[in-house]
Amino acid sequence: MKMVHYSMLLLLLLVSTSLMGQTKKQKKEKKFVQKNEAYKATKKLIDSGNYLFDAQTTNSPSINQGVISLESRKNSVIVKEEVVELNLPYFGVASSYGYGYNNSNPGISFKGIPAEYNVKHIDKKRRSVIKINVTSSMERHDITLTVNYRRKTEVKVISSSRQSVSFSGYIMPLTINSNN
Repeated sequence: MKMVHYSMLLLLLLVSTSLMGQTKKQKKEKKFVQKNEAYKATKKLIDSGNYLFDAQTTNSPSINQGVISLESRKNSVIVKEEVVELNLPYFGVASSYGYGYNNSNPGISFKGIPAEYNVKHIDKKRRSVIKINVTSSMERHDITLTVNYRRKTEVKVISSSRQSVSFSGYIMPLTINSNN
């Protein structure tokens, strides 16, 4: 009697899970649609020209410790309309600074209209690449932001007088609190 009871329960369980479960093809299609929707939203954010990159970690070739967490500091790239504001730390070796260099802010700082600002969307890979070139009185920075559909962002900064440095984090819409 118990054996019949267990077999019926097992049969009922198998039938119910097969009816309720999705096929692999349906799951794959659902995931594809979700990724495309997320990518469209990310493209819309980038194309708006109003977003904030929040740096969470940095990695410099000259750092023996590897990745450094930046979550306790304010580190960002802000793009608001046509103005770019950089506030990023720098951990590395600087080759030279010109006459009158002020060492009070050894990070990467800039606020103004960039010399170049280009966006390229790679739809097949659901990725966007943003290239920003800025020139301050002391040096030139070539900044490349590579953004995936989930807004995970890798930033590489190449400077005219420092070793390159990279940052990881996310881009997000500007809010009242994120404006400097």
